[in-house]
Amino acid sequence: MRDYTEITERLKNLGMPIERIGTAHSYPIHRIRLTSSAHKPQQVLITGGMHGDEPAGVEAVLQFLARDNTARLKNFSFVIIPCINPYGYVHDTRETRNGIDINRAFETDDIAETAIIKKTLGQTQFSFAIDFHEDYDATGFYLYEGKRDEKYIGPQLANVAKAIGPIDPEDPGEDAPDLAEGVYKVANAWGTQGLAQSHSVFVTYFFQDSKSLPRVCGKIAQRFCDFCISRSP
Repeated sequence: MRDYTEITERLKNLGMPIERIGTAHSYPIHRIRLTSSAHKPQQVLITGGMHGDEPAGVEAVLQFLARDNTARLKNFSFVIIPCINPYGYVHDTRETRNGIDINRAFETDDIAETAIIKKTLGQTQFSFAIDFHEDYDATGFYLYEGKRDEKYIGPQLANVAKAIGPIDPEDPGEDAPDLAEGVYKVANAWGTQGLAQSHSVFVTYFFQDSKSLPRVCGKIAQRFCDFCISRSP
């Protein structure tokens, strides 16, 4: 079992306001808001820990929060939820305590974790959302993109990721059509409701050994947000 208090202590040590937005199976779920100085900033959602057996996503979010984000806040405001599924994180399981895959449960309101997330996000319109995942069987980076409008940006993100590590060459074997090398379209069969009203990117990456996790995942979080800033008007 993992120690969830380590996550809460790291959040407290950031020296920024931490909001407890709900409790699921006795574990608190937190939100951090980084507010832009811009008059009309673009809203970005960053989440991790959707699947409890993918701890690298939580680590990526924590390392992003620990960075100096002053430059990013000139154009963007961030809503950040480091661990959506704390029970799964502690018990190293993909699902919740009730055996629910949260990633397939946003169309219902009777799941504790999804109800908390949907309530706290409300009707906020996000320009971009990143949900960090981990695939410990993969041989490289890949992502899924849920497109609601405009053009797909996943292929460009994959090119950015190539500067960090290899792209996974294998098809995921699911009903997810290829958009480009390492980029797959979110299948409608998985549900039409999710974390964002606009663009969603579900980022999946791999680690060859546990020692590489703190170094690599922080770079991935950094590179994606640098990419978003470069695209701002």
